[in-house]
Amino acid sequence: MSKPTIFHDPTSEPSRAVHWLCLEADLPVDIRLTWLTRGQHVSREFMQVNPFHQVPALQHDDFCLSEATAMMNYLTDINGCSDNWFGGDIKTKAQINKHLSWYHTNLRRLLTLDYFLPVLLMPVYLGFAKPSDADIAQRKEAMDGMFKQLDSLLVEGPFLCGEQITAADILYASEIVSLKIDPDYASYIARYPHMARWLEILQSRPAYQDSHKTWDHVYPMILAAGGEQQGSPDWVAAACEQVL
Repeated sequence: MSKPTIFHDPTSEPSRAVHWLCLEADLPVDIRLTWLTRGQHVSREFMQVNPFHQVPALQHDDFCLSEATAMMNYLTDINGCSDNWFGGDIKTKAQINKHLSWYHTNLRRLLTLDYFLPVLLMPVYLGFAKPSDADIAQRKEAMDGMFKQLDSLLVEGPFLCGEQITAADILYASEIVSLKIDPDYASYIARYPHMARWLEILQSRPAYQDSHKTWDHVYPMILAAGGEQQGSPDWVAAACEQVL
């Protein structure tokens, strides 16, 4: 069987999650770098794989797929290891699916779409104006409520569903570490002790470190920009390539 191709930008949270799972589960894939900051996601070639021009995306022979959770399901299904990552019994599957649904309606929305992108990233990448201080405070308050919920989910075990890492842990952590470009990241995460412990465990895993090495290399540069645009965003891809 041919290997699937993953169209991947390591600065994308869901893209890092798919790559991390592939490494963690030893899934055979080809990685094709597709840089958002170079506009490669709107190329004619890529639009044939994902007409919605988003990474990650997958091509497996004549089959194309988008959306990180769908891709993670597909990749583990074709390799016969889905039970390890999405649950081996009805109740565990239901719990993991609950967490994957919560990701879209809470974590991804409140952290990334409402805060990370408009407040932290787009001003540096494209020179967008930040929301007002009052608006940012409201966004932080909403994010705080979400993190308190997540912290409560991690009271009993090392991972979201107990003793074993699942796809949900991978998806969540890849999202949260995007906040490293916030100057207050460390003090912010420290408010949620169970979540902080869980993140520390996940970040110690070799597959996390390999899949996030480019982000860990470039986020200090974004942080050093102090919220100011640094010319063309192509510099982000160029910085990432230094460690690939």
